Amino acid sequence: MGLAGLLATVGLATPSYATAAAENAFAPVPDRFMTWNTNGQGLGTSESVAEQIKSFRPQIAALQESCLNEVQEAVRQLNEAGLKYRYRSGLAALNAGCPGRLGTAIVYAEGTQIRAHNRKGYSEDEGWLEARGMQSFTTRVAGQSVRVFNTHLSAPGHERLRRLQVRELVNATRPHRRAMILGDLNTRPWVSNVMSPIWDAGFRDVDPFCGRVLDSRCNRTLPDTRDAKFDYILLRGGLNFSNCRLHTPTRDHRIVISELTLSQGPRPSCVVT
Repeated sequence: MGLAGLLATVGLATPSYATAAAENAFAPVPDRFMTWNTNGQGLGTSESVAEQIKSFRPQIAALQESCLNEVQEAVRQLNEAGLKYRYRSGLAALNAGCPGRLGTAIVYAEGTQIRAHNRKGYSEDEGWLEARGMQSFTTRVAGQSVRVFNTHLSAPGHERLRRLQVRELVNATRPHRRAMILGDLNTRPWVSNVMSPIWDAGFRDVDPFCGRVLDSRCNRTLPDTRDAKFDYILLRGGLNFSNCRLHTPTRDHRIVISELTLSQGPRPSCVVT
């Protein structure tokens, strides 16, 4: 009853999500992906991570700026509640605001194929307080193999580093025709001197209005800003999506959630809650 109330509170009983939610309130939704900068050293907690994963039940959640001990504890809470999830940590660094190491992680439904998991740092970042890099692995979407990259690029004020990191990220995706990038890129999509390599490599965002050209309909993912779109689910190689949702659990970063498909149809607008 408590979980049912939580689902109703966050508004999952909307047309895009109602069917899956009604099928089994404790089953992760196949091919649903989620990305969230949890701000673990500030706003994020193990309870908040577990709560949002309970609410949206992704097959795979990519997390950034997360305290890794809190991710581990969130997975324990999920399993205790009857949702069977596992996690793998990415790159992490010591951080005074975090009771454990701060970095990236994936949380995935038990039974999800996670192959060739890898952690690789970028050649340059801000220094020892941050561990910028890419966490990559191969999974399956709609039965097809996909290489997934979870990343968190250098913070605003470090544009040179982000330009370098994007080039290294795109180069890492090149061997994979079907690829996905999830994460916080710390830059707007139309900042060409950073983002052009991503668009040139054939990626597109699940928000259909967010691309290389400024469009006022592109939804910001930092809710307290005018136009800061930093958080992305980027797809390439025939991947498409059947819905897109941006949820606002805090005033820091919105969560981006989407169900992926290989069917080529209309690209729906994102719903913001």
